[in-house]
Amino acid sequence: MNNNRLDIITKNLTLLVFIAFLGVLYIANVHIAERKMLKIEKLEKEVQTVKYRYLDVKQSIHYTSMPSEIEKKVESKGLKQGTESPKVLKLNKS
Repeated sequence: MNNNRLDIITKNLTLLVFIAFLGVLYIANVHIAERKMLKIEKLEKEVQTVKYRYLDVKQSIHYTSMPSEIEKKVESKGLKQGTESPKVLKLNKS
């Protein structure tokens, strides 16, 4: 009777090893997937941060490039806006 049980175990040993191997592969795959998901979440947060920083810089540049803001900055340096209309220069072709 004891010998019979030993025969059953030895016959199914390859199946048991295969099932254990599949279990290890499954666990490893789950860990790899979790690590990738964490990395994706981290990168998404980083993209969101960079996007907000971009929008902030874009708004700042838009504000400082407005004619009224440029005028304020150059007045402190002694420059003033021209009051005369621009003159057209004509070239004589010879």
